[in-house]
Parts: sequence; C-alpha cells; structure tokens
Amino acid sequence: MRAILSITCSAVLLTADVAISQEPEQAPVTLQNERAQPTAQNQGGLEVMLHRDARFGGPFQSITGPRTDLNLGWEVRSIRVRSGEWQICTGRNYTGRCTTIDRDQPTLSQQFRDVVSVRPTGGWGTGVGQSLRGAASEFFPAPRRNGERIECRAGANCARQEANQFCRSLGWLVSRTQGTETVGGKTYVTDVLCARALL
Repeated sequence: MRAILSITCSAVLLTADVAISQEPEQAPVTLQNERAQPTAQNQGGLEVMLHRDARFGGPFQSITGPRTDLNLGWEVRSIRVRSGEWQICTGRNYTGRCTTIDRDQPTLSQQFRDVVSVRPTGGWGTGVGQSLRGAASEFFPAPRRNGERIECRAGANCARQEANQFCRSLGWLVSRTQGTETVGGKTYVTDVLCARALL
C-alpha cells in the first residue's frame, strides 16, 4: 500500500513540475519589448533647438524626440537643427499649421512662431560635428561643413577666416579661438570657439 502511495505521489509531483516548466515566461518578453521601443526623450541622437529670439538668441528648448504639447510660454523666432529632419506644428498632437525643416532657421516665419508640437521625421547626423554648448558660446573640437572636416588651404589667416565663416553659418557672431591640425597631409580647422561677442 505504501509503495502504491509513493508511486502515486511521485507521479503527481512529476506532472506538476512538467506543467510549471511549460508555462510561458511573459516577463522577459515584456522587458525586451520595452528595450526595443525608442524613448520620446532621445531617438538616436536627434536634436532640434527652439529659440525665443531671432538668430538663435535668448532662452531655448532642446528637443530630442516627439513632443505633443511643448507649452513653451513664448514664441519661437529661430530654430537650430543639430541633427535630423523635424516637423513643427502650431497645434497639439501635430495639428494646425505644420512645416518640415532640416536646416537652421535664423528667422522663423511669423505663421510658424507659435510652435506647440514637434517630432522627428527622418535624417541622421549633425553635419557640423560634436560640440559643447554654453549660454554664450559653443566649442567645436573638429568642426564640419556638410559632414566634412573644414580644410585650410591658403594663407596664415585661413583658420580664422574659415572659423568665423563656420560660426556665422550657425548663428554665432565670431570665432574667439581656433587652431589647425594636419592629418594625412591635409590641414584642418580645429578647436573653434564660437561666441556672441568678441570679448
């Protein structure tokens, strides 16, 4: 009798163990799905900067993903596109008047200044190189123009001229400092500090 009970209990435990091992594991799948979804705060390095004043002046809001309701509290008068292509709209959830931009807007058209929602629509790469931005200046260790390093080809003042032109194309007034470096027999502009004032 004891042998029969022992065999019966073992069979029940074995059956329960098999049933448990066959249950689907949902938690790891959910975590994988969560990791696969890009966050709204940062989609692959995309960035656009909305400025209150023309020519990239005044307070600004950095946007790195879709925003359905910005609630800025001020009109946007200039936009700096650091990377990507962006749609800006005057209504929530990408409604109202909308337009798509893929380059800097030193002076934004009056009809689009009340920016309420914005989202990336494509495009990758900054085109100007990595930088460290402050309130009144921005430093580019290896500035680029259209994605290519800026080459210095003539004259002792080449670096200064190219650096000033580079800074002004981004809405800054002047390059305070700049240098050059030689790579593969070519001389490139380097260490450019763009600023709003000479001193």
